[in-house]
Amino acid sequence: DDVLARAPAPAEGRLRLWVDRSFTITGSGTVVTGTLTAGTLRQGDRLHLLGHGGAVPVVVRGMHSRNTPHTALEPYTRVALNLRGVSASEVHRGDALVTPGTWPLTGVLDIRRSTGPAFPDTAEHLVLHAGTAAVPARLSPFDDDHARLTLDRPLPLVLGDRLVLRDPGSRSVLGGAQVLDADPPALRRRGDRARRAA
Repeated sequence: DDVLARAPAPAEGRLRLWVDRSFTITGSGTVVTGTLTAGTLRQGDRLHLLGHGGAVPVVVRGMHSRNTPHTALEPYTRVALNLRGVSASEVHRGDALVTPGTWPLTGVLDIRRSTGPAFPDTAEHLVLHAGTAAVPARLSPFDDDHARLTLDRPLPLVLGDRLVLRDPGSRSVLGGAQVLDADPPALRRRGDRARRAA
């Protein structure tokens, strides 16, 4: 309670919920669980499920939090959502439920190191963790603290999002990073990398 009392006010507007589990309940259909960190969720909301198959439109049929039914929920809340428009087998850990048209998808990020070894001392091939998503990525350092990440699949990420970087060959965490640019310019000319680092 003390930690939540000191937390900043949750973001209003666009909703993003990273899915951690999906399953089927007889008579109800598809249920997904996750933590609502931004936006207000209401019964009947039309959302997009962003995953390997692109954007799938879904409707929130019902919702529970702490084993209690609700018609609306605000951040920061653990939720279980009954969805219409998708089967449980089509939903995977790391998919995101979002407000349609408000979250850009990106496959290239410029990042700043927040913890861990300097980027030139880090493996080129990593696993990026954002929300509950775990996506293979290629790291291209600019300098010790700044780099470009190219993801195997696009994610709904924006400026300021925090990431965890992991070595795919071990269970250890390499470090953390923050998104500086979710739509960075192409690096085509000689000197572009140095200018970008600066």
